[in-house]
Amino acid sequence: MMSNQSDENPYLQQEILSASPIRLRWMLIRRAEELCGFVQQLWIAGERLQAAGWLLRIREILGELLDGVSDESNPVSKQVSDFYVFLLQLITRIEQTNDPQQLKTLEELLHLESETWQQVVQKVASENLSQTNPSAVFSMHQSSDGTNSFSGGDYSGGFSLEV
Repeated sequence: MMSNQSDENPYLQQEILSASPIRLRWMLIRRAEELCGFVQQLWIAGERLQAAGWLLRIREILGELLDGVSDESNPVSKQVSDFYVFLLQLITRIEQTNDPQQLKTLEELLHLESETWQQVVQKVASENLSQTNPSAVFSMHQSSDGTNSFSGGDYSGGFSLEV
């Protein structure tokens, strides 16, 4: 019934294996949001049983996200965990009623959460980039004989590209 997308897509599998915890969280949220749209399509097609399986997967993702909010010393943790509890309650109602409007609400809330975490991922990435040692950045130079060479950082090898 449900295939494991990461088994079918080696690029996705590699992205998951190399992702930071923040990026993994964002990827989970995005996946849950995508699955909401997929469930809607299955409902339209009359595939209620298959849709129920994907609703279960969304529930599992929400549970994983809730489990990741366990730092009681962080004052925001309580609010974030309350949000995921609310989403879990919402998906329970969706599973019981097959209400497309509630599914749409879940999808919209996950979209807002995804946008928030995407900003966090981008902020962390830009902070990491700004902390990169400028001397480690490579640059390309054109020499008098018309060849291009890379220099910078600890690279020393005389590699050149003729253009």
